[in-house]
Amino acid sequence: MSRDITALSKKMIFALHRAIQANSSNPNYKEADQRQKEIIALFRKLAGDIQGLHYHRYSRSFSGGFEEFIEAIAFYHFLIHKTVITKEQVDGYFKDEQGQMWVPVKTEDYILGLADFTGELMRYAIHVVSTGKYDQAMVICKLLRKIDLDFDIIATSYMPQLSKKLGALKGSIRKVEQACYTFQIRGSEYPKEMYLTIIKNHQDQYEQEQNS
Repeated sequence: MSRDITALSKKMIFALHRAIQANSSNPNYKEADQRQKEIIALFRKLAGDIQGLHYHRYSRSFSGGFEEFIEAIAFYHFLIHKTVITKEQVDGYFKDEQGQMWVPVKTEDYILGLADFTGELMRYAIHVVSTGKYDQAMVICKLLRKIDLDFDIIATSYMPQLSKKLGALKGSIRKVEQACYTFQIRGSEYPKEMYLTIIKNHQDQYEQEQNS
């Protein structure tokens, strides 16, 4: 069931990217919304098997599903609100009408999910630059730098397992910086179509790395 949640979460992320690329000014998130409903339905089934001590006993088996889903909803939240989703907002996906949690979300899963979310931010930022929206991409770049700084502190003092993801985060920052610098510096030297092509190549390279 956790594998199904992970797979559907990836499909939700891809649906969000497709919606943006199809119409960045007014994206249609209908497919992503449907995937989210399917994922929540799976979590409700999972909840029956991980009550009480079973939650901690089997947490390693389903943490991956939680992290992938948090990555997906964090990206969706950013696209809508332009802010990083909070732990309380993530918890809201798992509360009933009375406000009671029907399955808890570990802080560790929330943080690790956010770490993966930074990869989607990078991918989105490069797309934004390729459409000529440099200022918006720089906002994302600054956010990635802030997350990197916070995660360095968390990894050192609280979650050493987060260190494994910091390399990818720093790589994401470098990719966004390179795209932004290409736009800002090279843009005055070449026609618009040329430097946008250069930036688009960064995005294509990232796609190849993801699929390899």
